[in-house]
Amino acid sequence: MMRRWDVARRQQKQPARERRDDAYCISMAAADLPITCEPWTATLLLDTLERALHASKTEWMFLRELRVGTGHRGEVLQRLDAFALNCLPHNGMRRICYEIKISRADFKTELKKPLKKKVGMRYSNEFYFVVPGGLLAAEEIPVECGLIEIGQASFEEWKSVMKRQAGFFHYDAELARYCMVTVPACWRETPGPTWQFTAAMLRNQRKEFEDKPPAPPKQQKILFEG
Repeated sequence: MMRRWDVARRQQKQPARERRDDAYCISMAAADLPITCEPWTATLLLDTLERALHASKTEWMFLRELRVGTGHRGEVLQRLDAFALNCLPHNGMRRICYEIKISRADFKTELKKPLKKKVGMRYSNEFYFVVPGGLLAAEEIPVECGLIEIGQASFEEWKSVMKRQAGFFHYDAELARYCMVTVPACWRETPGPTWQFTAAMLRNQRKEFEDKPPAPPKQQKILFEG
């Protein structure tokens, strides 16, 4: 069953802004937003997203480049850019899928051949496109999806950016980056993950531990008085 949080907001007129097919310099001056001239990459967007929305390792399992399946018999299995699983039962074991787009051309291609979106929506309760700030307008987002924008802003500029948020805004003063939900995704009741998908999540998590093992715990010397 699909619940729509705010259909009316998509009918609102959006401020004019310059759109380009690259994510290296997005002009948002017409919308009273800061100008972002950083070469945004998928890794940088995911780093910011995880830090803003899924920083708690005890509450969230955040998986990057999740391969849907574990087979290797010549079949091409779809990969999800990021998949977040809430591990707390009282939060309904919430599942969110994220699709990264750093150019308008990439986004338009996805709309024409939405295979990754279909796969991601099968296993998630919410589906979000994650883009550099100002790349897409709210009315361009499919009704069943949401939009998260990530960008850079000075401490003085982030308040004007926050005016466009729709339920969530995070500002990282240390990195001068913001992450905000511009279009909330609708909640969808979906079947639980298959055993194949569960095995893929476990394999992804194991690989992450192997690539980036956790830091050893700090130990203190215990001095015994003789």
